[in-house]
This record gives sequence, structure tokens and C-alpha cells, in this order.
Amino acid sequence: MQSAARILLICPDCGEENSEYADVLHGLGTYYCRGDTCDYIFDLDGGQRRDFGKSFVAACRRFYAAFYAMRGQGAR
Repeated sequence: MQSAARILLICPDCGEENSEYADVLHGLGTYYCRGDTCDYIFDLDGGQRRDFGKSFVAACRRFYAAFYAMRGQGAR
């Protein structure tokens, strides 16, 4: 049984109105625009994704900080 709630997604590229049931959209990460020759993808996660680049750089910084801290202690 589907919920009566419908969500209207308006594409910023082509202006197509994409209407879908909330139950269908729930759990989807992305939704593709149905407009002719439009390849816009709606991001439904809304910031829940982690930015791999930033997390990788932060991990490298922590590693090198720990490495140089250990190296400095051994030199004493």
C-alpha cells in the first residue's frame, strides 16, 4: 500500500516537473530527471555522504603528525 503523499521535484536544468510517491523516494540516494534529453540527477541524501577527499586528507595529516611526534621523541 502506497502513501498518498506525493513529492514534486522540479528540475533546475530543464524545468520538468517530476512527481513521485514519497514511499518510492524513501531510501533512494538519487533520482533521475524524466525530461527529454535531460541528464540531471537529484541528490536525495542531502549531505549524508562523506567527502572522501577531505576525510583522506585529514587521515594523512593525523598520520604524519603522529609519525613526526614519534620521530621527535626517539631523537631525544
